[in-house]
Amino acid sequence: MSEKMYDVIVAGGGTAGIAAAAAAGSMGAKTLLIEKNGHLGGTSVTGIPLLGVFDGNGIQAAGGFVQRFTDRLISEGGAVGHIHGARWSNNGHMSGDEFILTPFDSETAKYVAQEMVLEAGVDILLHSYITEAVMSGNKVSGITAVGKSGTRKFTSSVVIDATGDADICALAGAQMLKKERVQNSSILFTVNGVDTERLLQALEQGENVHGWGSWHSRIVSGRKIDSSRSSVIHIAGHFVPWDDESTEVTFTAVSVREHEIYLNATRTVNIDGTDADSLTRGEIAERRNIKRLINGLRKNIPGFENSYVSRTAPIGIRESRTVIGDYLLQEDDVLQGRDFPDSIARGAYPSDIHDPKGGRTQFLFIHGGGSYAIPYRCLLPKGIEGILVAGRTISASQKASGTVRLQGTVMAQGQAAGTAAALACIHGTTPRGLSISELQRELKANGAVI
Repeated sequence: MSEKMYDVIVAGGGTAGIAAAAAAGSMGAKTLLIEKNGHLGGTSVTGIPLLGVFDGNGIQAAGGFVQRFTDRLISEGGAVGHIHGARWSNNGHMSGDEFILTPFDSETAKYVAQEMVLEAGVDILLHSYITEAVMSGNKVSGITAVGKSGTRKFTSSVVIDATGDADICALAGAQMLKKERVQNSSILFTVNGVDTERLLQALEQGENVHGWGSWHSRIVSGRKIDSSRSSVIHIAGHFVPWDDESTEVTFTAVSVREHEIYLNATRTVNIDGTDADSLTRGEIAERRNIKRLINGLRKNIPGFENSYVSRTAPIGIRESRTVIGDYLLQEDDVLQGRDFPDSIARGAYPSDIHDPKGGRTQFLFIHGGGSYAIPYRCLLPKGIEGILVAGRTISASQKASGTVRLQGTVMAQGQAAGTAAALACIHGTTPRGLSISELQRELKANGAVI
């Protein structure tokens, strides 16, 4: 078995992983990023816009890598920037309810993620699964990965678990939060040939599209990447694509090009993101859901008459394992907008809970529309050294996880984890032994909001 040494290994090249790897590499740490897919970006390249970058009062809560990623997307022609001017309620009856999103082209994002990581001097290894956490007592000192070229061992001073399922933490024996059920899963898909203005009109007039005037009927307009005029960028509500009008479908639609939308509208319950059989069942169920849905949309929903599915993502897992860290972020911490002395990032999006039983999505809003701090302790798996976790699996209760998992927030976590890992290497210490004040100074110097 071949062996190679690094300062930092980042496991998982998704939304948190690309930020972690870029942060560590840019500070001079010899860094390896390992990813199971053939591209980087994870959930961020499935069609979901950046959310949680701004709070409900329009104050930016995630900067640093998040902003650099956005600026690069703009320069590559894949985004127009942050879209302001909308509210959670289209009647504006909630306090601190400004709704700001950053839509972008998913294929451009794959390229941007790749180039930003490479420009930071990071080695990338794609098409590889991690099968073992290499342990020295209670310290993670590397990983074993398997791919087309066989089994390979990589050692490091620090490992960052950004797998989305806490795979490395689980292999290392970390404690996990016990759960009865997890949030439902979805496949995001791209639909072309959609008349978004007609869809908005149908929502306004209640033509098989419901929710106009309700708090959840978010309407965002602005310029798209292929047009100079203002048009519909985001619509959320409920439509009834079936002949049986008793069953509605909750949807969010995001459009970055004329007549094209990224659609989040299907749900499958009880999918275990850590089990291959369960994931297979989810993929099959969701693709059947998409086929049935698009047929119903063409028949019953104004604006979809000439539409067709042009691209589908892999199944999206909203929740799987959650690590128990030195601190478990609580629901009240989030909803009350609490600060912590060891804050390394901020979250600003409401807790977004997709019903494990398949019902309507529940939103729990942060008091006054503000933001909350994410303690560094949430990135440190309890009782294990040499490892940090970043992404939806950080130490947080189930309802707190409904907000820490949003893309803008996990990118900020990733930057914090990568910075901490590099500093630990510089000082020859473990992530737990790092000076919090030095980490915070470094993060702020690189544009992070803490």
